[in-house]
Amino acid sequence: MKHPLIFIVLTFFFHTTSLCQVQAYNEDTSIPTFDINNLIIKSSDSVHKEFSFLKTTLSAFLEEFPSPDKNEDYYYEIDEKMARLITYANNEFYFLDAKLEAFHLKDSMFSIGNGKNFIKLGDHHTAVSRLFPPYELKIEIDYGTKEEYGVIRITTSEEGLVHEDEDSIIMLVDVKSGIITEIYK
Repeated sequence: MKHPLIFIVLTFFFHTTSLCQVQAYNEDTSIPTFDINNLIIKSSDSVHKEFSFLKTTLSAFLEEFPSPDKNEDYYYEIDEKMARLITYANNEFYFLDAKLEAFHLKDSMFSIGNGKNFIKLGDHHTAVSRLFPPYELKIEIDYGTKEEYGVIRITTSEEGLVHEDEDSIIMLVDVKSGIITEIYK
């Protein structure tokens, strides 16, 4: 090798760059994230009914979206605590310590967005670019049914810190139509 010093410098550069990407998101990293502080859940039926993911309590959520189909205790195995499961038709919202911890949207009754743009089930996956321009649709195989499905994984962050993969927003997409079929976090 003619220039071993260049090789060593480049190796060090790529190694330190990848470490910085894992620790926290900022404008200089190449890891795109969606700041969870900007995530809004909105009723598709009413323009005025919105819920900020991190900033509102369970009681405020129920005030904004009254009369759930279910409001019951749920044992949250991850944290080994009792949580609250709120459902509206097929949509599930999991509250831990009175804060929204997770959700699973299975119909178009609710949409998610940043306050300006929203997406919901039934939208084409290209609508994701309005919220998260660098999104990537990956094709995976359900080994039980042998069918292909699309997955969009949006890594989340809060105050510049990148969350773990299990805190990502996941969208499932019908491969043939390109339609979003489920959204969960």
